[in-house]
Amino acid sequence: MAHSWPAEPGSVPPPSAGALRVQRVLGNNAALCETSDGQQVVALGRGLGSGRRRGELLDPEAVEQFFVAGSPDGRQQLATFLAEVPLDCVRAATAIAELAHTELGLPVTQSLILPLADHLAFAERRVREHLPVTIPLAWEVSQLYPRELEVGRRGIALANRHLGVELAEAESVAIAMHLVNSQFAGPGTGMAMTMTENLFRVFEVVEAQFGVTIDRQSSSAARFVTHLRYLFSRVASGEQVVDQGPRLAEAISSAYPEATVCAAKLRFLLEAQLGTQLSDDEGAYLALHVARLVAEPR
Repeated sequence: MAHSWPAEPGSVPPPSAGALRVQRVLGNNAALCETSDGQQVVALGRGLGSGRRRGELLDPEAVEQFFVAGSPDGRQQLATFLAEVPLDCVRAATAIAELAHTELGLPVTQSLILPLADHLAFAERRVREHLPVTIPLAWEVSQLYPRELEVGRRGIALANRHLGVELAEAESVAIAMHLVNSQFAGPGTGMAMTMTENLFRVFEVVEAQFGVTIDRQSSSAARFVTHLRYLFSRVASGEQVVDQGPRLAEAISSAYPEATVCAAKLRFLLEAQLGTQLSDDEGAYLALHVARLVAEPR
């Protein structure tokens, strides 16, 4: 038997496969099972469901992974999903999640594995059907989340070995966004996409305010992105910069009036997108970094 990952960090994994009794066969590789204490789980393994009957006990050697089924509605959704997604995609997603655990310290949970498996299933289909891959905001992702993107690139190599295809390099961006989003809450790439789009819009606002075109590859752009990355992180953790005193904001406003106007626009944009107010000190530092960004010769 291989791994049995909990639904969320800190929860208890299901018991050993020897205590699993088949409730419903979901396909050749999956079965909805019940434990001796009445817990509902989905067990996966190559050929695990083939020829099984209701009430039969599973051979522990046939089980590769467990996924926890919760409410009746959630149980049906989980069962349907795992019946439709190829086992190799789940294996590849698990390998990527394990890599992210090693390199980024992310917990390996089914809330990370299942969205990754879903994405890989679509990615594999795109390759086999020769469909184009369109992954927006690749530069923004590379700047905001370089470590996650590197894991995404290595994850593509893992997926290729499991799936027997050559996924497009651009898929690493999507994988990175899944990894980023797992650090917040909920499945999918919603939070990651929000922050990445914010970066794109921030540069647009700065360029419009100053009538310039910013070289995204410049060192000043890299420093500015680093500031925004930490700003997003502080907002997410509720630890914004505060209590630096009014003199800081006044000094920055006096020295960089146009950057202060631009930062006010950015502050309005980010507050609307992030759903929280930025502190005055965060606004002041934002103005300072805007001033530094546009000061470098182009």
